[in-house]
Amino acid sequence: MKHLAFSFILFVAGLGCVQAQTTIIEELESNSNPAEGVIHIESDSAITALIGTPNNRLIASESYDYIERSGFRIQVFMGNDHNTARSEASSKQASIKEVFPDLATYLTYEAPNWKLSAGDFTTREEATFFKQQLQKEFPQFGKEMYIIVDKIKLPIEKQ
Repeated sequence: MKHLAFSFILFVAGLGCVQAQTTIIEELESNSNPAEGVIHIESDSAITALIGTPNNRLIASESYDYIERSGFRIQVFMGNDHNTARSEASSKQASIKEVFPDLATYLTYEAPNWKLSAGDFTTREEATFFKQQLQKEFPQFGKEMYIIVDKIKLPIEKQ
């Protein structure tokens, strides 16, 4: 149980650590407060290498920072007809924004395809639930929609 608790503490500390050059262990040791005790972690270098450094990137915004991490999105459209694909994706994006104004949508071009994806979901279950909501609202999009693994943006309020 102690190992599980320690692993959880390392994981949580790793999420809070955003400096790309600092390992999680170094971050824990540097945040020690001598009045409360000093944290010193001894480990084999192979274990330290496995733990590595946090890989979350912060993306600046006016009122939010974003952590970019692996998650799920709903791919709403993908087309490669160079005459119509972009306008069709943009039209679907505008329709979705009318009904779900707070839902993040992403229009991208990866040659030769235009893609429209929606949402930033941390679990497949969340994405599945919202996909069902989109299919109810836009039955004409239904057969094209599926869940994809992608980099998502999770907002963090600036302090």
